[in-house]
Amino acid sequence: MIGFLFKKVFFDIWDNLLMLVLMSLCIVAPLGLLYLGTLFIDVNMGAFFAVSALAIFLFSCYSLYLSSITFGYSRNKKGGFKAVKDAFRFHFGHVVLHFAILIILILICLYGIPFYLAFGNIFGLIMGMMLFWMTVIVVLALQYYFPLCLHMEADGAFKTLKKSFILVADNLGTSFFLAFRTVIDLVLTVLTAFMIPGVAGISLSRMDTVKLLMLKYDFLEANPDCTKKDLNWEDLLYEERQLVGPRSFKGMIFPWKD
Repeated sequence: MIGFLFKKVFFDIWDNLLMLVLMSLCIVAPLGLLYLGTLFIDVNMGAFFAVSALAIFLFSCYSLYLSSITFGYSRNKKGGFKAVKDAFRFHFGHVVLHFAILIILILICLYGIPFYLAFGNIFGLIMGMMLFWMTVIVVLALQYYFPLCLHMEADGAFKTLKKSFILVADNLGTSFFLAFRTVIDLVLTVLTAFMIPGVAGISLSRMDTVKLLMLKYDFLEANPDCTKKDLNWEDLLYEERQLVGPRSFKGMIFPWKD
């Protein structure tokens, strides 16, 4: 699956490159607001926390916006204003929960972990490491949060979060691979001035990952007597391979030669 996932994500990004670049540049809004908040650190800490919280909330809204568009891209469809409108109409609760989780994670990283490590004893070390690994697990789960929100529209925010943790537990290798890929993509994004693959490309990568994982669970649900050992990814990915087609890098640049 991983090999085909590379190919699908690459061509999905290529096919929608212009729109992904434009959407990725919108990250300057929450980042700019976050920078504005830092200007209040030495003046008014209340204003600093308020503006920073607003920036984080804007980022959560931005994440849902990206997911509503990339959900269509992962299915070879063009998302539009209606997709965004419907996402915020039906899934705004997901934004609120995502925002709350980010705030908690930031507080744990800035204050919780250093607080326990400052004890300088085994108890502090154990508590600090527990908070660290708890944070890692939550971050891994958040990779699936908004993609699952769009894939399973009937689920509420807490149910989506619960299923995100289930995906991590059941696909630990894929979860760490996706996290590693996100780090690489973030480095490339910074090097290309937030354009390629950009945060929109990262969102599309996560959406494609969840889409392929859902093929496995759809198969197991339709065949309750089967186990994961009975999975044949060649069969499960047949339709997806047909949609991507026998494309090549040369064909992307010179399509008339393919």
